[in-house]
Amino acid sequence: MKYDGFSGIELKTFAQTLQTEHYDSIEQLCADIKKQAKKINGLEQSETSTQYVSKCEKIVSDIENHVSGRKGIYIPYVDKLSDKVKDNHDCTNCSGTCRVNHDMHIMELHATNESMKKVLSRLQMISLPLYSETMFPDEYRRLRSNMTLLETSIAELFFLENNYLIPKIADAQKSINAGGK
Repeated sequence: MKYDGFSGIELKTFAQTLQTEHYDSIEQLCADIKKQAKKINGLEQSETSTQYVSKCEKIVSDIENHVSGRKGIYIPYVDKLSDKVKDNHDCTNCSGTCRVNHDMHIMELHATNESMKKVLSRLQMISLPLYSETMFPDEYRRLRSNMTLLETSIAELFFLENNYLIPKIADAQKSINAGGK
């Protein structure tokens, strides 16, 4: 299976893999979609196509915010947590200065994934009419194709975060006596 090797990868390496192979590629795909939407906005449009492009832009914005949060909050947290594990840190001996709300990180990861599932659901619901192959120019089909690719990328990211990242974070927290106090 494609993901079998991920269970044996250490947390920090796995997070770096998520960033380079998933977060960064999703950001690039979002940038491409925004360019495509801008190009379409310059064409003569019907009400249906305008609504579709507008919904795509909103969803892409939500996904960009999600990925930005992952890269800005969770990747740095994983780096700190991995360093603590490497240094055999024990949070039960802390004076309180190292408290980084370990429990909150897993809860927030779950919460943000739940909110993104709603975005994914919206993404799955929007599409151009089936007859769009003949009704709309290639620009719309490219946009629809990129939105489908984005949907697949986000679904794969959820799988990786829920089945590998979160359990790895929980294990690292346990090893430094940080989680579940």
